[in-house]
Amino acid sequence: MFEILSILLKWIKPILIFTVLAALLSAGISLLLPNYYESTVVFQPSNPGLLDRSMFKKEGSEKPVFMFGSKVDIDRVITLGNSSALLGYAIEQYKLFDHYEIDPQSKLAEFKVADKFQNNYNVAKNAQGSVSLSVIDKDPQKAADWANDLANKIDELNRNVIFSKKEDQLKILKSQLDNKKNEVAKLNDSLQLTMKRNPNDTISIGILRSFLTEIVKDYNDVKSSYDQSQSIISQDLKTLYYYEYAVPAKRKKKPVRSLIVIGCTIFTFLSLAFTAVFVEKFKEYQKGINNEL
Repeated sequence: MFEILSILLKWIKPILIFTVLAALLSAGISLLLPNYYESTVVFQPSNPGLLDRSMFKKEGSEKPVFMFGSKVDIDRVITLGNSSALLGYAIEQYKLFDHYEIDPQSKLAEFKVADKFQNNYNVAKNAQGSVSLSVIDKDPQKAADWANDLANKIDELNRNVIFSKKEDQLKILKSQLDNKKNEVAKLNDSLQLTMKRNPNDTISIGILRSFLTEIVKDYNDVKSSYDQSQSIISQDLKTLYYYEYAVPAKRKKKPVRSLIVIGCTIFTFLSLAFTAVFVEKFKEYQKGINNEL
């Protein structure tokens, strides 16, 4: 230990000189670095069950439907937030090739712009169990605007995923509705024909009326479900509940200039100290070999 200290004291002057120079140089370079600002929007996915047509049913035995979605809904939203669809939207909508000064004709241009964007973008579940979406940019206003816009895009993508299944259900309901309508028409024609030809055949007329009543009831049930589902799909419903919208940041996110200077200074000092010890030990090793010879 004392030997190392003696070596460092022997080299103290060049070590201090170069360490101070490194500190000054890193401070100068850090001042040239642009400031980056971060804006964050916080939201929670809604429970898709609220959009299901079963919500219109009034059955006392039904379980209550919670306002917010489950872990599955959160995972789906985060997956959409990291999807190629969102990345492609951001690249085109914000003209990221120009923004990041990347030649779209250059080699690996798509990779470079995607990597640059993803380094300044993050969507993940936070400690409170909701979803945080953050954007970092030199322009604080753009960071805030882009964060809010990307959250709206995720909302749109999430809505498409949820409603794509409902659109398939709507097609099935439409087919059922057409079939029930044809059945009602046929039974009604049969009833009218029987009443015209055999007005005294009360038994047949009663049976046909009973069948017609049941079919009309089925038709009304299917039509009610169809109308409710169509009403839900046709509305511009939000699938995300926003706790906090992004606003322009007042303070920069990076660079942390003090850490750059401190880190560079410590690294330089330790590197020079190690070099000094290595050189002195190597000299001793060489001297020992020469003495043996």
